[in-house]
Amino acid sequence: MSLEKALRKARDTLLSFPRSTMIRVISHYDADGITSAAILCKSLYRKGYDFHATLLKHPFRKELERILEEENEIIIFSDMGSGQVDLIEKFDGKAIIIDHHQPRSRPKKESTIFVNSNEYGIDGNYEISGAGLSYLFARVMDKENVDLSYLAISGAIGDKQHLGGFSGLNREILKEAVRNRIVKIEGARMKITGSTMLEELTESIDPYYFGLSGNEEMARKLLKNASVDPEKAYVELSEDEKKKLHSMLVLRLMKCKVQPEVLENFIGKRYVTSSLQDDLERFADVLDACGKMGETGIALATCMDTEKFYGRAKSIEYNYRKIILKKLVELEKDGLREKDRLIYFKSEKASIGSCISSIVMNYFPYKEKPVFSITEKEDEIQVSCRATRELVERGLDLGKVMSNIANKLGRSDGGGHKIAAGGSFRGVELERLIDMIDEEIRRQIG
Repeated sequence: MSLEKALRKARDTLLSFPRSTMIRVISHYDADGITSAAILCKSLYRKGYDFHATLLKHPFRKELERILEEENEIIIFSDMGSGQVDLIEKFDGKAIIIDHHQPRSRPKKESTIFVNSNEYGIDGNYEISGAGLSYLFARVMDKENVDLSYLAISGAIGDKQHLGGFSGLNREILKEAVRNRIVKIEGARMKITGSTMLEELTESIDPYYFGLSGNEEMARKLLKNASVDPEKAYVELSEDEKKKLHSMLVLRLMKCKVQPEVLENFIGKRYVTSSLQDDLERFADVLDACGKMGETGIALATCMDTEKFYGRAKSIEYNYRKIILKKLVELEKDGLREKDRLIYFKSEKASIGSCISSIVMNYFPYKEKPVFSITEKEDEIQVSCRATRELVERGLDLGKVMSNIANKLGRSDGGGHKIAAGGSFRGVELERLIDMIDEEIRRQIG
């Protein structure tokens, strides 16, 4: 069966339910999961269905167990579900899983429709996001849903699948969005979050300028050396000022061994849509921040009615960025813990740690080893981890690292992508868990 046929089967299953049916939508709480859910909710509403959406954070199991006890006739899982098939199959109704994460197992029940990109030779790490698959499903339901393509692009950007250029189905969705004038590609420029250049540098977390972000004195010094007025906005700079500033910042990033695909995005193409005042990368950041701050309702509402909710969402993102920046500066000052084959740090919140692990991996000068965030909560340890594409090309698969350890420990969950994954582990001491992770990595890449 092709991906197209699988999506049509899922569509036919959904549309077999009368319009009076309440459709349950379950998705992930990051930017990709939020946009995935928004695409489904909008397309369901257009078909005349009411919906009830929930965005979940790790660990999924407890919340899923509660949801599966609800009296639902059908549940759609997006950007998740491939690692929870055993639990989902306990549900008595129909289930549709639309996901791009590596599957741990396949459904055995005919009532569970499983649409996973990896099973059709489409790499869920780089070639399609959860939002991209949800968009393809929405387009199979109705071609008019092409206007939701900007959400699919936002989801892919949220999962960093734009780094190095869009590929696979992501590229096809982008082409379709541009062809239908939903998305416009603008020329290369810096990613802008601050109102002045001083604010831009001192408050920047992605990119994170090692030795500069969070340090106003150093930021002023660099701007002075670049002959740039610190109170000027980026758009007010002359082309000569921009070139000089770009060169100095790129050199700083190169000294931290920033990977080529990440460096390329520093001064990269920007994707915009008429309904947004910001580009789609900024939009994805705002959605992700809302999810990580527990404001999933605002995140989803922003996608459903951007004009009404985006200002509020940006305020949440501003506070989130302050929290992340403080932690990054602390890690830069105090250092990270290191084992033979991994770098790790402790985070009070797993949702914050997942973001920080990605930034540390991309912008701190530690590239030979994957980065792990560790959160200890009562009887469980929550882990979020990130790698570079170079490490993945050498054979590293973080999704398998997490799932293998979860299988060994029992009463645990783990999985994800080769380049980014996570898990919740019980019945193990932290040092023992770190040693187990270290050993799994050794088996993969020596």
